[in-house]
Amino acid sequence: MEKDHGIRFSDEIYATKDDVKRALNMSSIDSIWEKVTTYRSYYLHQTPLKNVERVPFSVVLPPRLTSNIVSLEKRMSKLLIKYSRHGSFGSEVIRDFDRKEYTNILRILAEINEINIGEDTLRAIIDESLPTIPVEYLVINNYYLTLKYYKNRYAGPISPMLICSMYSQLLHTDFDPTSLVSYYRKTELNDKADHVFIGRHYEAAPIDRIDEMLSSLCDFLNTSSLFGIVKSVIAYFYILYIKPFDDFNEEIAILTMKYVLAHCDNEDIATFLSLEELLQKDRKNYIKSLNLESEMKLDFTYILSYIVQLIDEMVADIENNIQSLDAILLFQEQRREDHPSVEQHVRQILVSPSPQIEKQEDNEEEQIMEVKASPSYNVERKVALPVLPVGLDENDAELVAQHLIELYPTMRKNQAEFYARHCTIGKYYTISQYKKEQNVAYETARTSMDNLVNLGFYKKENIRNKFVYTPTLKDN
Repeated sequence: MEKDHGIRFSDEIYATKDDVKRALNMSSIDSIWEKVTTYRSYYLHQTPLKNVERVPFSVVLPPRLTSNIVSLEKRMSKLLIKYSRHGSFGSEVIRDFDRKEYTNILRILAEINEINIGEDTLRAIIDESLPTIPVEYLVINNYYLTLKYYKNRYAGPISPMLICSMYSQLLHTDFDPTSLVSYYRKTELNDKADHVFIGRHYEAAPIDRIDEMLSSLCDFLNTSSLFGIVKSVIAYFYILYIKPFDDFNEEIAILTMKYVLAHCDNEDIATFLSLEELLQKDRKNYIKSLNLESEMKLDFTYILSYIVQLIDEMVADIENNIQSLDAILLFQEQRREDHPSVEQHVRQILVSPSPQIEKQEDNEEEQIMEVKASPSYNVERKVALPVLPVGLDENDAELVAQHLIELYPTMRKNQAEFYARHCTIGKYYTISQYKKEQNVAYETARTSMDNLVNLGFYKKENIRNKFVYTPTLKDN
């Protein structure tokens, strides 16, 4: 029974004590909770990071959570390889991919800061083509410049100087590495009387502890053997716990999380994760409650398990976007024979090592291209690809959406528009896709997709610990 409760409330979900009470509909669960904590102790990792009272935090990595983290890190590694290969072409398609990912991030920031800004202006900020930046756009512009600056500067050690330099860039001020203390928070956020009590919640680290605790975090990030994802989430929590600066602590926590992920072999892919969603109003209260649980129980796992699920969805979005990029580049490659630079392209292939079929751990099929060239550089391509299903074109999609609204009174306009453009049999769509393309909150996207399921347009499936939606053949 001990193991059953442990698996259910630690492995299947990482439940709080109140969660267990609600699940079992019991007011007193002391004996059951003791069994849950005993099970968790088998997978507990003590960390050197301490709370304000100098008691250490720990993290629990039960089998399912560990498996999900390993799977995520493998997927990000594969994405990095694909992205790097595409980037070697230096094509406009790659630059458009980068713009799309950055635009999504800046759009989230604009929404959070209640800034009304058009797509053209967002693109101009990304292209750095605005002659002057309006004051109301400075927050977005400074964040983008900081994110872009550290995109290719992830190799160095993580230090308080690095984190302070991020803060300086967000403020758009010259950075003085000789005076880090000058960047730290000047306002005490705790009542001094709180330091008398044990087990209390603290709004932030005391001012005289900021440098010490930030240094402790950086030492941990540089030396710990825990997974990169685990370290990145711990960095996020701990910066929010310390609150080292007067402003932008949440933004610094996210930028640091991305830096740690990039530093731990995820490189460019970490930049494109839309972790800025953690700043959204519909998530803030829930994240605050998880952070409080982690603080009071000295257990990072409460916030870790939630963010791992979010990263899974964000990685799925990038996977979809990379697949679209694959299709575009494949089309360009097929037409390259008629391009004046084809001779140079074939020469490059001829001097490259022969393509090898690599055995992959997950046994997924690879796309294999064989290139044969005669002295006249005629090219024969043999590509092993599945038949790619194609949906409606834009004109047909608009027409279908209008008919759906008229046929189904409970279907909202954005639901009809999304379905009309995502109704290809055999494909799978996600809540994150709906959220991004319809520009709505995550909860709105989830209820919208579930409504389309209830209407019979999608079948909902659980794959890799997340829900996906595939179109069904609907009877009219």
